[in-house]
Amino acid sequence: MTEGDEDEKDTGGEVDLGRVLALSDGVFAIALTLLVLDIRIPDEAHGEDFLRAMAGLEPAIAGYLISYLVIGVLWLAHHRLFRELRVRRARIMSLNMVLLALVALLPFPSSLLAKHGDEALSYAIYAGNVIAVFLIQSLIIAVSQRNGDITPKPGRFPRLGWYLQPISASAVFAVWAVVAITGHPGQANYAWWLLVPLVLVTRRLNQSKQVLPKR
Repeated sequence: MTEGDEDEKDTGGEVDLGRVLALSDGVFAIALTLLVLDIRIPDEAHGEDFLRAMAGLEPAIAGYLISYLVIGVLWLAHHRLFRELRVRRARIMSLNMVLLALVALLPFPSSLLAKHGDEALSYAIYAGNVIAVFLIQSLIIAVSQRNGDITPKPGRFPRLGWYLQPISASAVFAVWAVVAITGHPGQANYAWWLLVPLVLVTRRLNQSKQVLPKR
């Protein structure tokens, strides 16, 4: 089988990118909407019980804000990736379906974190879910780069540039989970500050001038 025959088999016909993005946006939107379902108080709460229930919503609201931000960042990364990607292989569509399945699952660990924030396992499940999303994104990038279906990033490391964000974000979530699992869930959120230097380094690398080989 020739290389051209293999590509044709993998393509499986022309890919309708509009439908791929419409499905993706729909899954992200539903996942964002489901997050709010954890912000509720019992129907029978009245008077002082109502006030106590309202005061007890802080963990649920914090979990909602964190997960909304996380899914929003994932959607932006997905949008930027597919804007530069030539989707002409069925393998990319299959990987995207796996990615969307993991995104649709995110409201579950978000609910665990809101209701059982004192359990270290809640942090581990949440971090594992998000890291898995970034792993699938990295696989999409790898397959696309191998087949020349993605525009290289500007900068000194054009092939590495696409991986900087998923690698950096995965590292932050890994540290976040490890701090919580080692018995310090209250201090785990300080790991978010790692994003500041990582974002600056990522931006610096993508904006650095490419070193051309000497003739």
